[in-house]
Amino acid sequence: MKITIIQFSPSGNSKVVTQDIIAMLESKHHEVNLLDITGDAAFFNRNNLQEYLAQRVTPHDVLLVGGPVYAHHMQYHVLDLIKSLPKPNDAWGKLAIPYVTYGGISSGVALKESRKFLRETGRIVPLAMKIVAPHRMTRAFMPEEFNSDKLKGEQLKDIEELVNRIGLLNPEGKVNDAGRSLHYNGIVTTLLAKTVFIEKTWHEKRYPRVVVNPAICTGCGKCVRLCPVAHLKKEGESVVTSASSGCIHCLNCVVNCPSKAVSLQGDLEKGRAFMSNMIAKKGNKETPGSAVYPILKSKISCC
Repeated sequence: MKITIIQFSPSGNSKVVTQDIIAMLESKHHEVNLLDITGDAAFFNRNNLQEYLAQRVTPHDVLLVGGPVYAHHMQYHVLDLIKSLPKPNDAWGKLAIPYVTYGGISSGVALKESRKFLRETGRIVPLAMKIVAPHRMTRAFMPEEFNSDKLKGEQLKDIEELVNRIGLLNPEGKVNDAGRSLHYNGIVTTLLAKTVFIEKTWHEKRYPRVVVNPAICTGCGKCVRLCPVAHLKKEGESVVTSASSGCIHCLNCVVNCPSKAVSLQGDLEKGRAFMSNMIAKKGNKETPGSAVYPILKSKISCC
């Protein structure tokens, strides 16, 4: 079977999962091609996303689209990509599978929303997967990263199940859609996602700003290389921000700058209190934490 994977992994969690998926698919003799948009300036400074995809997505029977959950949603760049997918045709199959990593607080409506937009492009979504991972934003707010012990191998059982179930799909035959199973977080979470957790607005107005101090910046360019959305760029020996691609607060630049020239500007104590409250209320309480959907009846009956 020919499988294409499109991945966005700002802080590396989704990349770990994607690499495991590829290794298992290839061990079962599937042909796998990966399109990684992380840090690709051609994607984030794009004029025509459909043209970008047409030039880079390889022919496939099954399409997998993976990325992180940001504020209860699949990260909005991935949703933009999904919405721009051309209709299935002789080269692009009709089956699509979303998968997400999330920091253990809530996977929100990420899979349900991804499935909705994939369906609008004419695709069937037979499977979906969520995986609990380290909460990367907490690196800048908390004494210790929340869920830092995740992605140490426990994800492999869910990935193996996903790969085995992909192998049972018949791209040419009738395939059931997983839609109903992806409403697992209920109406309250859906309402919060639609009315409160508006990701773009939070990045622009609520989160502390990422700033570069030119007085101590050495111009090494590490932050530019680590920026997953091409928001940072070098001009001469200086690092500046790009207006064409907004910051998504992955905080790679803040935690990895060797000279500490990149920092957060804003009410950090408010951010720390908010994150601490969210972890106390919801941290690792979503059940199951990681899963392949639809959940098999044998798992429901035994657990």
